[in-house]
Amino acid sequence: MNYMESDVICDVAYVPMRDGTRIAYVSYRPKIGRHATIFTFSPYAGSAIPFEDAKPCLDAGYAILGANWPATGCSEGIVDHWFPNRIVGACGAEIIEWIAEQPWSDGNIGMAGNSYVGSSQLWVAAEKPPHLKAIVPSALCDGFETMGYLGGMMQPSLATWEIWTQIHTHLSGVDWRISHGDTEYDKIRGSAQQIVKNQYFDLMREHTFKDEWWHSVDPARAEVVGQINVPTMIIGAWQDEWGGAAREGARIFSRLMPNLKNKRLLLTNGDHRTGSFWRGYPFIRAEQIRFLDRWVKGIQNGIEKEPAVKVFWEVSAAEGDPKKAVAGWTTSHSTWPEPAVQRRPFFLTADGSLSIEQPSSSPKEGVRSYIYPTGVELTGGDKQFALLPYEYGVLNYRTKATIDDMTLLGNPEVILFLSIDSGDDADLAITLKDVGPDDTVLFLQSGLHRASFQEIDEAQTTSEEVLHSFAKNEKLKPKEICEVRMSLLNPLAHVVRKGHSLELTIGAPNPIPHRLVASIPAGSLSINRIHHSETHSSRIILPIFPGAIAQAPAPAGGTLLNQPSRKEGKFIAGGFQSPNPNEF
Repeated sequence: MNYMESDVICDVAYVPMRDGTRIAYVSYRPKIGRHATIFTFSPYAGSAIPFEDAKPCLDAGYAILGANWPATGCSEGIVDHWFPNRIVGACGAEIIEWIAEQPWSDGNIGMAGNSYVGSSQLWVAAEKPPHLKAIVPSALCDGFETMGYLGGMMQPSLATWEIWTQIHTHLSGVDWRISHGDTEYDKIRGSAQQIVKNQYFDLMREHTFKDEWWHSVDPARAEVVGQINVPTMIIGAWQDEWGGAAREGARIFSRLMPNLKNKRLLLTNGDHRTGSFWRGYPFIRAEQIRFLDRWVKGIQNGIEKEPAVKVFWEVSAAEGDPKKAVAGWTTSHSTWPEPAVQRRPFFLTADGSLSIEQPSSSPKEGVRSYIYPTGVELTGGDKQFALLPYEYGVLNYRTKATIDDMTLLGNPEVILFLSIDSGDDADLAITLKDVGPDDTVLFLQSGLHRASFQEIDEAQTTSEEVLHSFAKNEKLKPKEICEVRMSLLNPLAHVVRKGHSLELTIGAPNPIPHRLVASIPAGSLSINRIHHSETHSSRIILPIFPGAIAQAPAPAGGTLLNQPSRKEGKFIAGGFQSPNPNEF
């Protein structure tokens, strides 16, 4: 179908909850018949969806209803904070059953949405509303270590994000609703019927460890996602600028939904928008529609017979527009992580190499030092990435040029033996890059970890993800060597082509926010040291997919979303070698 706005009915109204609360919504539906419905539940402008955003759902044969969470937009509600939790889940479940009772609904409802609109689906599905048939959440990142405290580091940009959302996004939705006939706004907005008791950012600052409060708002646990019993498609992007979306999505898929039938996982390079039904990659939306068609409409399209995991490689977006994106190729996998992946250590050496040989003699064995926290690899866009970090504030390590394609699929593990000469803590910012024979350096992935969070949740840690408890700090002592184990922010899928090298950079986090990933470094001015020896073998363990090679030419520069590149000349190892490698 190709609907025009005049072909459909648009309702701008309120869903009455059993407790008397009114939830603002907008719906679009064809004028005749009963229809399967896509429901999107949002803290932003969910009850103010313009026709152009509703059109893809309508054209695919669905009605669509968008609503705001309690106490957001024009919705009533009295809540502690506007973070997704069981209140959001219970409210959404009640809305689904209300939709099923409407004369234009055929009783079959699915959910779609990105970011918080994705996370809300998990809470709603955990309530098991009878008429919910499937969910397709994307860009999931709302836990302690996947959004609020990446690597244990508080993300200050969440303050501006909360302010921006409350002032601009909510008000834009209100203005739209007023222009489309909402006469209730003046009675609700700012009244005793709409109260958010606490600022989300303030609550996060109060909870600096992964405590019970964080558990109460994190859906990535058995008590929430483990309760979901409807077909679920999770979508994540490797370079999502809002945190560990691909990491959390993969964790939920593989570990927290072990017995769920008809689950799928789509993974791709790209930014926070890429999985959005409305603003993301067109081939991702096609996958979402096929999934909803099968499980909401009941169309026998065979999707349940396909492998559960699909990876889109080297998706390039002309002019930076995700709607113009094209995938280089795709691979399918029965599960995640891919069982054929081999974990291979590459050792950091005192001469600045990444080597398959463990350091055992000079010049590979020794200590390298850098001035902390003066070296920052700026990865937030082409202009920032073009700036080389301060040479003495970072350590760089590089492999030899590969003689064949080396394909990475999964999340590397980084193990560092670190010592400091001053202070009691250190924040580690890791950057993994691809270096071409023409000296083009391409950003692949970041990693963040606060060294004082040393306790590892061994029961939850796998070859794919090192998971820390984040329950306590174990402060560092000057001149004592500590072992730091960490994963990167997200997994990745990348082919290091023949003649290319991998480069690993160690420095401090960027204190100036680019979207989410930034934090003020802990500790104090120090000479920090990385140790390289048989006893202290600092290394990165790469997830190598044997036999896999590039199936398309390398994308043109500047077309990989959130993967900036720059030109460099001669390799600069950075930092400086300690005059006495055995001084401590």
